[in-house]
Amino acid sequence: MKKILLLFLLITTLNFSKENIRAVSTSQFTTEMLLAIGAENQILGTAYLDDEILPELREKYNKIPVLSKGAPTKEQFYSLNPNFLTGWKSIATPKNLGTVEELKENGIEVVFTKSQDSSKIEDIYSDILMFGDIFNLKDNAKNVVKNMKEDINKVKEKNKNKNNIKVFAYDSQESAPFVVGGNGIGNTMIEIAGGENIFKDTNFSFGIGTWEKVLDENPEAIIVIDYGSVSYENKIKYLKNNSPISQLEAVKKNKFIRIPLSYISPGIKVSKGIEIISNGLREEKK
Repeated sequence: MKKILLLFLLITTLNFSKENIRAVSTSQFTTEMLLAIGAENQILGTAYLDDEILPELREKYNKIPVLSKGAPTKEQFYSLNPNFLTGWKSIATPKNLGTVEELKENGIEVVFTKSQDSSKIEDIYSDILMFGDIFNLKDNAKNVVKNMKEDINKVKEKNKNKNNIKVFAYDSQESAPFVVGGNGIGNTMIEIAGGENIFKDTNFSFGIGTWEKVLDENPEAIIVIDYGSVSYENKIKYLKNNSPISQLEAVKKNKFIRIPLSYISPGIKVSKGIEIISNGLREEKK
């Protein structure tokens, strides 16, 4: 039975390593992974754009229909006659496109990235290489990973033998801060960039922190994630004028590091995101 199951899985994978893939990507990070490896001709539609697509991928992206700013409806999705779905795991729920089982019953191969539930950069590399296998673009995928590793190693070398800088990574919310925790890719990025996340001991990737903790830790720099209906400028305005931490030195001295959400999500932008954080922290020490 096990051999039969393994054979079935192998055949399924091989079927989706051909030019007949008709994919829909429902997250910016998977869309950029697929575009970076050259799979644009096999993508029928995209959804969930957090911010701007990488400039070098914009021309490819603009040729692909955008189904929705958020979750596409089943009607929008199935109207394209897709046979492959990737993106946020939350898309495969009854209120969105249906469960994984339902999608598979309707002929949709569902592949979610391991890295969206991981704190390891290596899992992002594995996901990119996985897409390279699936879309028959292995060499392209290997090249993307190679370039990411080189960029990250440059930051590591630059920060070698330098003391870590205490960091508060603020996502949103006012009554209690929604923060970057210790169990996701954001925390790993902060560490590689030469920072120490004040919420590193939490067991979530993003979650609710406390203003009291921020006050107690007195971070030297504040990362502010730019996305959504509240602009980066309005988040800064709140932190400086109305928040419980308005009197912290980092706030009064404008020690803010802006990073768009897609640069701290588990995709090809993490290398650039690490560089943004690192450069901001090194500026803090000048």
